[in-house]
Amino acid sequence: MANTQELTLIDIAQRYRHILPVPRMPNFAAWIEGVDLTQPLTEPVQVELRQALNDFEVIFFRPQTITPAQHVALAKVFGPVSGGSYFERKPGAPELEMIVFDRDRPPSIDNWHTDISWKPNPPLGTAIQITVTPPAGGNTCWSSTSKAYDGLSPGMQAYLEGLSAVHTWEVSGFREALGRRGDDALIAAIKAFKPVIHPVVRTNPGSGRKCLFVNADFTRNIVGIDRHEARSMLNFLLDWMQKPEFMVHHQWEADGIAVWDNRSTQHYALADYWPHQRVNQRVTFDEPGAPAATVNVNQQVLQGDKR
Repeated sequence: MANTQELTLIDIAQRYRHILPVPRMPNFAAWIEGVDLTQPLTEPVQVELRQALNDFEVIFFRPQTITPAQHVALAKVFGPVSGGSYFERKPGAPELEMIVFDRDRPPSIDNWHTDISWKPNPPLGTAIQITVTPPAGGNTCWSSTSKAYDGLSPGMQAYLEGLSAVHTWEVSGFREALGRRGDDALIAAIKAFKPVIHPVVRTNPGSGRKCLFVNADFTRNIVGIDRHEARSMLNFLLDWMQKPEFMVHHQWEADGIAVWDNRSTQHYALADYWPHQRVNQRVTFDEPGAPAATVNVNQQVLQGDKR
């Protein structure tokens, strides 16, 4: 029997004065109307953008041509720029990760994941722009892990809140990708980013919602219970979070923009467009108050910068 908890919709007219969120699902995923990202964002607009991310977990902007500096400024609305992941950087803009797939570089991130959950303090979220879209396909799906938690029975919720799980990039495609760059890069990554443990249920400090925090790409195993039970439980949760009731399926237009809360969502980039090109530029950001990254992961691991 489905969880029949009564749904109370967010009162947009009461909460917002400077932007207009248009929900795509009940209390999840919203278009943001009335914001020109090519212009400096006023403080009231920034406050409401942060509120919208807490309310809807992933927000979308219609296509706009923005500069790297404007892209970084959008990310900084929500938190300081993170060190990011192992992807290459845009020349002249080291904060922007470039995720480019084409005939010579087939898509390889078609797996459900929460970005960089393999760090002790995973980033708050990510702001991306798809600057080049394939003729068709190349969509992205987001799943609300707070909705997934809310949909579980009270008994299952209580059971999961006592569990933790191991997260590591080594069980993902990054291990093979780094291996292609040479033993030095792979060994540097192993030394720099060892497996970490996170609770299976985390509370999003921005929204106060409880969220499931396991994902198919980076969660190796649940700890503290028999390994057979742990394997079955992890498989159940990964399957559970893919219910369509928790998910939005987004079709990109060139220069479309999205910002998501990494603490309460996971996503899947479809790989149905090869050999055509898809270009993703992204800036990852940390929790407010976290120190700005002095070195990005690409420098630290692939270029040997140990600052």
